[in-house]
Amino acid sequence: MRKHKILHALLALFVLVTTACSPAQEAAPQDGSQPGSGSAPSAAAGKQEKLRVAISVSPPSLDLLKTTAVAAVQIGWHIFESLVTLDEQYQVAPLLAETIDVSEDGKKISFTLREGLKFHNGKDVTTDDVIASLNRWKELSNNGKASIEHAVITAKDSRTIEIALDSAGPSSQFVLSSMAFPQQGAAIMPKEVIEAADDTGVKEYIGTGPFKFVEWKQDQYIHLQKYDGYLPVDQPPSGRAGKKQALVNDLYFIPVTDAATRVAGIQSGEYDFTDDIPIDNYDLVKDDPNLEASISKPRRWLGLMFNNKSRLFANKKARQAVNAGLDLDTVMMAATGNPEFYRLDHGLMYPEQVWYVEDGKEQYNQKDTEKAKQLLAEAGYKGEPITILGTRDYEFLYKAAVVVKDQLEKLGATVNLEIYDWPTLIQKRSDDKVWDIYFTYFPIYTNPTQPIFLDSRNQYAGWYNNPRMDQLLDQIRASASFDEQKALFRQVQSLFWDDVPAIKLGDMHGLSAYRKNLKGYHYFYDTSFWNVSLE
Repeated sequence: MRKHKILHALLALFVLVTTACSPAQEAAPQDGSQPGSGSAPSAAAGKQEKLRVAISVSPPSLDLLKTTAVAAVQIGWHIFESLVTLDEQYQVAPLLAETIDVSEDGKKISFTLREGLKFHNGKDVTTDDVIASLNRWKELSNNGKASIEHAVITAKDSRTIEIALDSAGPSSQFVLSSMAFPQQGAAIMPKEVIEAADDTGVKEYIGTGPFKFVEWKQDQYIHLQKYDGYLPVDQPPSGRAGKKQALVNDLYFIPVTDAATRVAGIQSGEYDFTDDIPIDNYDLVKDDPNLEASISKPRRWLGLMFNNKSRLFANKKARQAVNAGLDLDTVMMAATGNPEFYRLDHGLMYPEQVWYVEDGKEQYNQKDTEKAKQLLAEAGYKGEPITILGTRDYEFLYKAAVVVKDQLEKLGATVNLEIYDWPTLIQKRSDDKVWDIYFTYFPIYTNPTQPIFLDSRNQYAGWYNNPRMDQLLDQIRASASFDEQKALFRQVQSLFWDDVPAIKLGDMHGLSAYRKNLKGYHYFYDTSFWNVSLE
């Protein structure tokens, strides 16, 4: 058996080498969310025990396996924890697990639970809870299915769980990096909560995290409270790993869909922290003596999704035409309003990652109008309307859509831009007969098999389906050699830019703000408020 310290070194090959961080979202920012606005109780004078966080939308659920919404990721991981997580270098680190052992053949992974772990309802965390949670993860999460769909999970003793992987399936390195991925992550819950869940999700939000769920007032706030029975890891904080402490008694997440209201609220002191501030407010925040501006670089990459299943863009040449004709500097400048908040890059993985490859770069940001017009003609385009689904719930997505519409019209296309709130857009994009393009954004992934739109088995809206792509992704998952995996990823990225099921528009950084009496905030992957206090 090789102990975790050996595994930790191996996993360094599979993760980020810097602390760049993001969303995704899924692939989509807030699937099914119900935007709203509201307020939580005001903080008392003196030492503040209420931390009030304004978020741009409300999640549809806090059951992490039932949504890919960014807001669910931001809130849910204060309540839930997993066996492993990501440290400051994006390496896999133990969380609920005390140790991680991998067999010599790499096909068995054993986790020993830390002693004394308790759920928020006071119940001890047992191997039965972990097995039920992992089985639910592999059933409901695309990431879980790809990792342990054919694995056998058993308890070896009262504290040890073993995952026996399929001999022809994913490698242990792939499985561990997938388990540490926050989106639709392998959250550990009580077995009885899982057994009581229905198709809509779990009925109780009970985890082991530093905060416990108290109350959800729709369109007003989600209230979490310090969990006095929390057992922190006895290691220095690092990324999402190490010691976590709830340093405030009450934590309120307040959905405020209007960006101007969020900005006014952070300036007045109604909120202590505000996420997703429009970048054109950067100077206003930076110059306010009561505020700190927080820039996350990069936070997400913006994407244009094609309907690959029907209508015009079922034809690859039509997709290639759009990709050839777009001026992405103009698109990204419109989306951000500030060149400091974006960069043009073709990579499906970030330049900060060891996965990064140059393949496909020549197909990115071509700005070749004549080539685009020729490809449209070869695709048989006769001027029929191209329907773009847009939203103003995310202003940067709206601005990108407006500029792309203008650029397509200059190529001779007829374009209808239809604007919806995000939940309605999510609903409409499920019907391949009514749209051609929509805009969304994607988070940082821990390995290149995770972008949800690449694998046809995910049935992601856009419906890209290339058996060769599915085969390459499976080969990456199964390989235990990083050099082999990276060579395969070169083929993946090259195929992506040839097929163009979507267009990566550019990397986008994020802007948040907080009051100067808030101490200890550190951005990693997404916003988190353990180890944060208020003076």
